[in-house]
Amino acid sequence: MIKKLLAALLLLITNVAAAQYYSSGSDPARLHWQQINTPTVRLVFEKDMAKEAAKLAAYIDSMTPYISYSLKHKAQKIDILLHNHSAYSNGLVSWAPKRSEFFTIPGQETNSVEWLKHLAIHEYRHVVQIDKLNQGFTKGLTWFFGQQATGAVLGLYLPMWLLEGDAVIAETALTQSGRGRSFAFNNELKAQILGRGIYSYQKAYMGSYKDYVPNYYKMGYLLTAKAREIYGPQLWENSINYVGRNSWNPRAFNKAIKQNTGLGQKKLYLSIFKQLKEEWSQEMSKQTQSSYSEIKATEDEYLLYRSAIAINDSTLISSVSGPGIRSGIVSIDIPSGKTSILAYTGARDSEAISANSRMVAWSEIRNHPRWENESWSLIRTLDLESGKSRFITRKSYLYSPALHPSQNIIAAVESSSSNQYSLSILDAHSGQRLKQISTPANSYPITPSWNMTGDNIVLILLSDKGKAIFTLDPQHESWRQVSPWGYQEPRDPIQNGNIIYFVAQGDYSDEIYSYKLSSGEKQRLTATAFGAYYPSLTPEANTLIYSTYSAKGLRPVMHTASDKDLQPQSVPSLVMQLAEAITSHESATIEPSASVEQKDYSAQSYSKWNIFNLHSWAPVMLDFDDETIYTGISAMSQNLLGTSVFTAGYNANPSYKHQKYYLDYSYRGLFPIFNLTYRFGDSDFERKGYFTDGEYVYHADSELTVWNHYLKTGIRLPFDLSRGAWSRHISASSRLSWQWRSELTYPMTQYIQSGNFLIPTGNIRQNIIPLFNYYGLEHNLNFQNIRRGSSRDVGTRMGQALSLFYNHSPFGNIGSGSISGFMSRLYLPGASRFHSISIHNDFQNKIPGDRVETDDDYLYYYRPNNVISFPRGYSNVENDRMYLFRATYSLPLWSPDLPLGKLAYIKRIRLNAFYDMADAEYSLIRKDSGQKESNHLNPQSYGVELLSDTHLFRFILPFTIGGRLGYRSLDKAIFGEFIISSALGGFMVN
Repeated sequence: MIKKLLAALLLLITNVAAAQYYSSGSDPARLHWQQINTPTVRLVFEKDMAKEAAKLAAYIDSMTPYISYSLKHKAQKIDILLHNHSAYSNGLVSWAPKRSEFFTIPGQETNSVEWLKHLAIHEYRHVVQIDKLNQGFTKGLTWFFGQQATGAVLGLYLPMWLLEGDAVIAETALTQSGRGRSFAFNNELKAQILGRGIYSYQKAYMGSYKDYVPNYYKMGYLLTAKAREIYGPQLWENSINYVGRNSWNPRAFNKAIKQNTGLGQKKLYLSIFKQLKEEWSQEMSKQTQSSYSEIKATEDEYLLYRSAIAINDSTLISSVSGPGIRSGIVSIDIPSGKTSILAYTGARDSEAISANSRMVAWSEIRNHPRWENESWSLIRTLDLESGKSRFITRKSYLYSPALHPSQNIIAAVESSSSNQYSLSILDAHSGQRLKQISTPANSYPITPSWNMTGDNIVLILLSDKGKAIFTLDPQHESWRQVSPWGYQEPRDPIQNGNIIYFVAQGDYSDEIYSYKLSSGEKQRLTATAFGAYYPSLTPEANTLIYSTYSAKGLRPVMHTASDKDLQPQSVPSLVMQLAEAITSHESATIEPSASVEQKDYSAQSYSKWNIFNLHSWAPVMLDFDDETIYTGISAMSQNLLGTSVFTAGYNANPSYKHQKYYLDYSYRGLFPIFNLTYRFGDSDFERKGYFTDGEYVYHADSELTVWNHYLKTGIRLPFDLSRGAWSRHISASSRLSWQWRSELTYPMTQYIQSGNFLIPTGNIRQNIIPLFNYYGLEHNLNFQNIRRGSSRDVGTRMGQALSLFYNHSPFGNIGSGSISGFMSRLYLPGASRFHSISIHNDFQNKIPGDRVETDDDYLYYYRPNNVISFPRGYSNVENDRMYLFRATYSLPLWSPDLPLGKLAYIKRIRLNAFYDMADAEYSLIRKDSGQKESNHLNPQSYGVELLSDTHLFRFILPFTIGGRLGYRSLDKAIFGEFIISSALGGFMVN
């Protein structure tokens, strides 16, 4: 057991190290790059972003003293890469290599600070956090390991709830907005704690397959902010200092917290949230609840019904999502609450949909077939009569489509790759742009909607002064400001005649308000426990419909008039009190100023051929594929654009002398991906002693050096053809491999044996081991078509995959033969929710190569290595031709959410039942007669795999740990195997 735990620990450490080398992907090769250098950052961006980049550089330079203030640390200069051709709105910081990346096109869920400024504050706070770790023992580690040392300490010690919670503190305390001031952001945990109780520390941090758990951004903000309020602003500064200086101590973070609070992680979490529960309970007792009529949804699980729109008196159209379902568009029968799926949606943000009696419209993200950092936001429509859906736009950045109530036109938010914003009017059938209307001062438009008569559009605009409600007459392109600029987070406005309905912050949650254009009178219509969202009106404008939040998610309701007093309360909410408390710890609140905008930064050219950036090294050789560590030296390079990745080093393990020098290189900046692997080394050859050929006796006494070269190079063409609810990928690749071993010649003295004596003949025989010069070609064509599922599925529930391969050796003095075949996968749903079936059908056919050796009975030939695997439980099955069938039924058994102290947290236990069968044929050639002897094998195995999805040592990413027990038919034996694996593909904070 101890050995298995040590193996798990080694797996964790090597995976954390490997995960530092994160790449977000490649930008289009056509882009021309520029850079701006400031004392704080180097911004690298596409030339069309030069104007916005200059503003951003000035803003970052002006805000760094404020953002660093409460951590008392000035970070070293860092590179920031701007991706302006991606529809994903995000940012990240990674440390091997050290850089930050901004995805510049904003989404519709942005708060009241402009998107790039929000990214600057949040992501630069991460830069300060991580850079601050580089002190004491950690700094010493960087001398030996480079930037990966800081990244590894980050991943092993600082929990994500601290990193993200502290960054949300920064965006909240340094502006008048930020997610810490958002009721929608905070009330998820409020609803959970008051409705279902306080979850364990591990469950709150690492999630659950049984219950919905708010993410570690939300948990982290409340924990870090409340702890800072209680224990002082120096709490997290001191904790990061201690971890950086004492990263030799596996319990450094826990000890740091104890030194500053007297509590460990778990007890601190429980203490903070018990206090929040008491305060929220008192707050809830003061709240006035308005009345509404529930539209009874038939499901009792956590679901989010967004944008519930009445298309007639008895039917709602809504988007729906949740951890246990596939996201889609549904119709809801108002009297019964019964839902019917209309369409499953693809990748998209949580923005509103639009519907009328004829059609539904929403936006989805479509990836470029090759470039990971180029994607578009397209408009997709669903015809309610025919049930057919289609994309009506291509290669555009269109968001929040709003259907006209009577005409076949759509109003949608449009962004450009240079962050120029407009409202576009589109033909609802063809997607043709009929009109494009720029916004005042290039303010960012959010959630437009037509009024009930279709002659006016109401929407939110975001500028450097916050948000405001505007109306637009699209015919005359005239704008009217309805509300003053501010930070009350207005959203989702709709208009009926003289009245605008919208969501904004209330006393304790987001509520729905009405505003009369004629008089300017503003009235609050709802008072809910945890928030009211997505207002809409029935076609006759008789009833207001909206969604209310609770511990069960968002549910649609119908508003009923209330005579309760909904006047504002004099006591601010706990959310606002906490935001003000952490704001008081800062030196200032950052506001837009003329001096920031007037800084002059000139852009210079940046070459995409900057392909080397040495960021990490080590006095060991790390083999991440085999998860092993050898003595040696290694160095790693990855350029800023993520197109050039280079690893080189020396492996001092004596078993690898023949490949002791190694180099791996990948270039991803062109449409095909180029890969190169090179190994070089020498090995010892020793031939000593006496040998006989039956006639003579020979004596050899030679020690020689054998030189070995191994090269593999190739190209790969990956294509992402994902569309809607299906993830589709095609890739084609060809690789050339070359192995070379030097020729060896050594002398052997010839003797004649006479009795017990050896008599020299005077002849010296030169024995030659010929040059080994092998060339191989590998060709692959892969196709995958996988339906998007839910996060609770234990496996893929619908899909197909096919891989064709052909490997051969057409050149060189060694013919290893060839192998061809296919591997196919069929994925089907199981008998119950979250169950899945996978069926493998694989086949390979080998053609032997040159003869290599003989024994007393048979001639032997080179045979190519197997490509397909064997039935579980078998390490090898001899074959020239083999068919493999595998069937696996996967199901969840239990979601215990079981913490095992600090060692592990078991989220789910699942079972796989399997049956494998192979049909193999192979032949041998008899030496004496040359006859072929054919052999046939039919190995089978069946059994079960008991697996757990487990977090080790409170690490945020899970591992699969379990065992396999089965029966082998060939030797009629029971076998067992231990299983441990991870799915780490990269580690960053965002």
